[in-house]
Amino acid sequence: MGDENKGMMLALVTAVVSGISVFINGIAVKTADPVVYTTLKNVGVVVLLLAMVIGLAKMSAFRKLKKKQWGTLALIGMIGGSIPFALFFWGLKLGGAEVSSFLYRSLFIFAGVFGYFILKEKAKTRDVAAAVIILAGNALLISGSLTFGIGQILVLAATVMWALEYTISRKMVQEIDASIVMVSRMLFGSMVLIGFTLANGSLTAVSVLNTEMLSWLALTSVLLFAFVVSWYSALRYLPVLKATAIFSLGGIVTALLNFAVLGKLVPSGQEIGFLLILAGVIAVSKLDRALELVRAKNIEKAAEEGLGK
Repeated sequence: MGDENKGMMLALVTAVVSGISVFINGIAVKTADPVVYTTLKNVGVVVLLLAMVIGLAKMSAFRKLKKKQWGTLALIGMIGGSIPFALFFWGLKLGGAEVSSFLYRSLFIFAGVFGYFILKEKAKTRDVAAAVIILAGNALLISGSLTFGIGQILVLAATVMWALEYTISRKMVQEIDASIVMVSRMLFGSMVLIGFTLANGSLTAVSVLNTEMLSWLALTSVLLFAFVVSWYSALRYLPVLKATAIFSLGGIVTALLNFAVLGKLVPSGQEIGFLLILAGVIAVSKLDRALELVRAKNIEKAAEEGLGK
């Protein structure tokens, strides 16, 4: 399997894990303060990632890092693993979920721009076309009041920061082991989040954690761990536009789980939006070509068997 195909498979795995995580977190976050919940979940992932790095005997790689690389890793933690989480949750709390969701799902557009200017990644015509289709699909998912205010500005800021972080991380995983980027992102991010919760007094919410909350935290921490490992591994092989465009599939996974588990139907008129997103992801990940190859091989095999008779 070539590097690009490997990256696309990892990105698809990430999208599925993300879709499941959004569904589970939507239930779990209601049991605790959102910021405290996110902080504890991130700390749990740091522990899992450190265990992975120690198990793979890669701790020595940290000692080989240069000062500039340490600085970049700290930046990744701040603009990816901490500040945008606070902005995102604060923005959602202020309302206008439909537009906020559209802004977040448009992350791949900002990632493509950053990838072009920072990494000099030139998108292929097929990928640009797929991105336009996905964006159109996301736009069709907006229903209700088209509110745009301070809440949406905060969500937009968080989305741009994540897009920038993914671009910088893409560059870093070309220089150092991806697991080091994963650990640093979550470690520095958790440190900032802990400082934030201490500053606003939210950390006192930890004292009311019960068995149910701890169970949710354990499950969502494992899901976030799986997301981080597959995502940053995918960034090693794929341009950020392609990787983040494939990531859009997560929204469809969440919608399917909402229907299968909670019985929530897709609002009337939004079906076309999901179909466009699916079509765009299939195009950018070249699944259509892969399926065509499988079909051609099956036809060829059937023909050979027929001649053999």
